[in-house]
Amino acid sequence: MNSIGNHHKPRLVFFQWDHQPNANAAGYLLLHMQQQVKCLSTHFDVVVVNRDCDYAEMCERYEPDLTLFESGYRSHGSRRIRITNTSAHSAIPKLGLHNADPWCDRRSGFLSDMEQWGIETYFSIATLAPEYMAEVKDNLFVWPNFIDSEVYQDYHQQKVIPVTLTGQVNGLYPWRQKIFPIIRDRYPCLVSPQHTYESKLASQLLSGEAYARALNASLVVPTCGTMAGEVVRKHFEIPAANSCLVTERTAALQAAGFADMENCVFTDHHDVVERLEYLFAHPAEISRISAAGYSLVHSRHTLKHRPQIYQWFTLNKGLRSDEKIIQPEPFGDLVTVERISQQGSIRVAAGATDRALLKQGDLLLEQGKVEDAKDCYARCLDYVSYLPEAKLRLALCALHEGKADRAYELLMNLVKVTMIDYGAADPDPVEWAYFLLALVCKGRLAQARRLQDFYPALSHDELRRTHLVLALAGRQGNRLVSERSGTGRKSIHQLPRQSDPEWLACFANILDRCQQPDIANLLRHDLLDQGGSDERLAPRHVKLDIGWRQRLYSGVDDLIVAVGLNRLRPNVPPLPEFQYFWHLAKGLVPRSRRDPLRRIRTALLSRRPS
Repeated sequence: MNSIGNHHKPRLVFFQWDHQPNANAAGYLLLHMQQQVKCLSTHFDVVVVNRDCDYAEMCERYEPDLTLFESGYRSHGSRRIRITNTSAHSAIPKLGLHNADPWCDRRSGFLSDMEQWGIETYFSIATLAPEYMAEVKDNLFVWPNFIDSEVYQDYHQQKVIPVTLTGQVNGLYPWRQKIFPIIRDRYPCLVSPQHTYESKLASQLLSGEAYARALNASLVVPTCGTMAGEVVRKHFEIPAANSCLVTERTAALQAAGFADMENCVFTDHHDVVERLEYLFAHPAEISRISAAGYSLVHSRHTLKHRPQIYQWFTLNKGLRSDEKIIQPEPFGDLVTVERISQQGSIRVAAGATDRALLKQGDLLLEQGKVEDAKDCYARCLDYVSYLPEAKLRLALCALHEGKADRAYELLMNLVKVTMIDYGAADPDPVEWAYFLLALVCKGRLAQARRLQDFYPALSHDELRRTHLVLALAGRQGNRLVSERSGTGRKSIHQLPRQSDPEWLACFANILDRCQQPDIANLLRHDLLDQGGSDERLAPRHVKLDIGWRQRLYSGVDDLIVAVGLNRLRPNVPPLPEFQYFWHLAKGLVPRSRRDPLRRIRTALLSRRPS
């Protein structure tokens, strides 16, 4: 940990992941994190804590005026730090930083972290984050990408490179996929290899000043903001190095001040050749546009132009109970307005391709056109192969088709990403709800009922309905429902709204397709009761027995709780699919050879799944 700044500024303790491992791979990722600290130090005396720690101890040691927690990063070598005792020093305001792409599959982990740490206000580096986390958009502000003007500047390099092609060219970047081959086949280009972040070869890529000088020696440099139309660092780095930015027209870029043929060139695959032919035939135009782009970025988008976190800190200190803080535009200042005001933070209407496909698929699924809906959801994965919203909906399609095993696999993997890959305290509540429902559709009702309270802090309307199904299937009526009302935990998933009767009727049909007619009849029986009909279905007995293997897993989990060893209890469901015994064994690290748990650990390690 280290401190940057001086005691005249308010002190900020920044709980940042340990990004140092990236130094041996994609070193520019480490540079980005260092630049974020440099940006914060413009207004704060910054103390960086990037190791496992006790929050109360850090607050007592450094006496911060504000604390900031990085979360939700999709690690490519960076290590997520463990922070305990975050409920201490409640008078110190806390902020969360979603330092990731808006479509990242660690968003559920981010929301879990925020809940665990008692944080209710967040910042994101992505202008589109409010669109991808709609349930928290009123408390989510944007701290946009920026450049360090000490690195990205005019080095007065001779313009010897007609075009530089840099950055990934995969499904996430459809504009680049179309544009780059056209340019590469027509003009001399400096082409940067596409190494993944975690590859050791990534250390060979240009970064920092060397990268800025290469841009500065280029006449034009094309880039885009992904299928979502995000503003990425390259949008600022290219003009900041006095090169002509060639890019896709998006609402977010226009909000940042970019205008076609004034300070950048907006184009697509239909007219890119025509526009470049014009530019190369008129070098003065390239110089004029480059100079204007340079002026825009250095006057509005350097690390000195990102005071949003400091603004929140100062506004929050004097905030009255009848006021709220909003951000009128994603690259602008935060201000206060009356709480009763209809004015809110203005979001970028980006029209992200994946969001449009999800909406189209939802309409098709509602109409019963499952195959067409599946096609829309699958096309989302062509852009982002790990997109959780698309995978959840594909699981719903599988349930509608009676393919419970396929749905279970998709939902299990979603839960694994949050609980195992990321290490959150609990899963997304909607994903967990449908994981339990998939168990029911597989005929594993007893397992679902045993697991329904495994994450007792989780609550959500979809989870409430799941508990209703489990209560009705267990012949318990509506007793559990009243105890679990309200939306509770935030989810990244926004499913089409249905009333309870509509939802139950739909799920009863799903149960029929999944060969679970007895449970389906129980749900329909309850619906008839609620409707006041005299007609009655005679529900048959639903078998609630579980196999010996599940009894073993559940028995071990129950024993851990019964003997008060909750600190050793794995935070994954007691199922073989989640490698429960292996995670249990990891927690049984003996302190000495005489530790009585040593033999248990050795035995359990031998059971680790292959």
